[in-house]
Amino acid sequence: MPRLLLLLPIILFSAFRLSDPVFEWKILDSGKNSGCMKQKTEIYHNEKQFRKAWLELRKEDGSLPEQAPKVDFKEKLIIGCFAGTQTNGLEADSLWINKGELVIRLIRLSLQPKCHEAKLLVTPFVFIETDRSGWNVLKEQERVRIIECE
Repeated sequence: MPRLLLLLPIILFSAFRLSDPVFEWKILDSGKNSGCMKQKTEIYHNEKQFRKAWLELRKEDGSLPEQAPKVDFKEKLIIGCFAGTQTNGLEADSLWINKGELVIRLIRLSLQPKCHEAKLLVTPFVFIETDRSGWNVLKEQERVRIIECE
């Protein structure tokens, strides 16, 4: 019985441990034609960095607005995920913080091989706006979603 009393605080602490900080995120913009041939992720800490990236991206994807979206860089930052080639699309599925790491789950879209559009590969991108604080390392998880043909 005394040993159980000694373990009780440890059990209670484990059960009610504080979770990682809550943070907000949203998809700021996405598209199919970044012109970026290699898979990469970039973090934009200020308006100047983001505006430069946006203007480069507009050269490839003229459907984007001329001006980059407004972001409060005192509170937020932008993560740009570029899928490179050999894919049919890219989505940001979820973000969470785990022990100081911001984890981004990306979904790479791929058409079934028998689809006639399967040869139409693009260079997709997604811009994510998220809180600055609560994390210090960025980690990506990726999975592939096969799109059925009709």
